[in-house]
Amino acid sequence: MSSFIADEVQRFIQEDTGHAYDILVVNCPPQHGKSMTISESLPSWYLGKYPDKNIILASYDSDFAERFCKKNKMKIRAVGKKLFGMEIGSIDRAAEFELSNGKGRFIARGIMSGITGNPANLVIIDDPVKNQLEADSPTYRQRLWDEWQASIKSRLSAGAKIIIIMTPWREDVFDREVIRTEKNVRHIKLPVEAGEKDPLGRQKGEPLCPELGKDADWLSEFRESYIHDPLGGQRAWTAMYLCAPKVPDGNLVKREWWKYYLREDAERRCRPAGAGAPVPEPEHYGCQIISVDAAFKGEENSDYVSIQVWGKTGNDYFLRYCMNRHLNFPETLDAIRMVSGLYPEARLVLIEEAANGAAIISVLQKELFVIPIPPKGGKVARVNAVSAAIESGHVYVPAEFEAPWVTDYLEQWSTFPNAAHDDMVDASSQALSYLLNWPGSVPMESEEDEQYEWHGEWIEPYK
Repeated sequence: MSSFIADEVQRFIQEDTGHAYDILVVNCPPQHGKSMTISESLPSWYLGKYPDKNIILASYDSDFAERFCKKNKMKIRAVGKKLFGMEIGSIDRAAEFELSNGKGRFIARGIMSGITGNPANLVIIDDPVKNQLEADSPTYRQRLWDEWQASIKSRLSAGAKIIIIMTPWREDVFDREVIRTEKNVRHIKLPVEAGEKDPLGRQKGEPLCPELGKDADWLSEFRESYIHDPLGGQRAWTAMYLCAPKVPDGNLVKREWWKYYLREDAERRCRPAGAGAPVPEPEHYGCQIISVDAAFKGEENSDYVSIQVWGKTGNDYFLRYCMNRHLNFPETLDAIRMVSGLYPEARLVLIEEAANGAAIISVLQKELFVIPIPPKGGKVARVNAVSAAIESGHVYVPAEFEAPWVTDYLEQWSTFPNAAHDDMVDASSQALSYLLNWPGSVPMESEEDEQYEWHGEWIEPYK
């Protein structure tokens, strides 16, 4: 694993993208070598390769940051002159040093200490959130974001590289906000046990670092000590070791409950096999609807607008289309019109009478069959009302390789109700709640009139 991270970091550092700055976010379990590879070793290598550059390293407190400074100085003193011809100069403090050329510099600070000084070509942010308590504090999360915007980013040189290492405790904590709002971000996630499409090529369930003694037996025993702890063990396990920001009362709907289908294609209809394989999309639906979750504003920091198309056949529900974007009021109207045009058989449009919904209903009621949905109960109650349909295996989404939005859609459901956004969940619960009361019978196909030969006499129906 360490060699993989080292290769990825080196490629990230050396690539000239032409961007104002680039960001690499690394999520990895504790005690698996990420800080040793990056924070304790990368700065000394970087200064050897680029002796006129400046580095800023920030962590949750100054003592932790100073430890990284000490480790890098030790490496420079041990092999710096031999490998790179570099030595530590006259500035040699616990949290700062300068190379003997008077140019290269390393500064280590606590994240909230106010990072000032020279501009930085490389910024490393290692564990800016100390623990779960800080992650759950709205005040701390806001202070950290303010520090990022007002202090850390103001130190960046042109073309700077930023590496963020942390535990993703929540969907709205620092690293997730960076991934969501910044443009040039790469994300590496290495959970302690491999999932689907593992970047290391591991088989599903395979441990991360068997070479450290953390093999399959260790993983099994270690996992048990967390997931059977009712006082927060599950959350700690998923955040710290699976690198998944799930929180208490989240995961009301489990990912494995969802079923998959293949888009309509004659060649694929014979392909699925086995209980877990995707099913073919129905040739006909008993009914189809459009469900809209509107936003309060169309600004970048507001909620998204989610527009979905759902079909029901028998007792099964199929999500056929999902849009999830920042849209202002006119854009929302145009998007609903566009989706209605693409799916003309989805005659009903469900729009909640909240946010911009009332105004949208007022405009579109003249054009489409709009059903105003009065908001009833809380979001969790609405999800609980439809979760049985999902858990029992009657709700289908497209196979993930067929629709790029499916991954984000399922992730939002998995982290509900504590994800940063829940627009897709809201639109879906609204649709499923409505469709539960609709028959899913498929209309009979029209047939050509058959010719009958009549040999009797007509009988009047009433005398």
